Amino acid sequence: MSMLILLPFLLGAILGMRFKVFILIPAIGFALMGILAGGIARGNSVSGTLIAAVLASSCLQIGYLLGIIARYSVALTRAGRPRKASIEAESAR
Repeated sequence: MSMLILLPFLLGAILGMRFKVFILIPAIGFALMGILAGGIARGNSVSGTLIAAVLASSCLQIGYLLGIIARYSVALTRAGRPRKASIEAESAR
């Protein structure tokens, strides 16, 4: 069960750092196909397979959101903020 949560979460974070939101549509589609195929191959119940599918798609979306947050926080730190010393130097001029 932890792999079902961790793998889509990390995949969503990677997708969030690289792509726009429309990448979630095929990613969720592939995840659903894989989970349904695995559920049918193992002979799992329908309710268990549906719960796994919902859990995986929600973990993909949460991971994507956190990936976007990570991307923008890295961009903000790279851009840097104006330093206090440079602001004081400009105001003294």
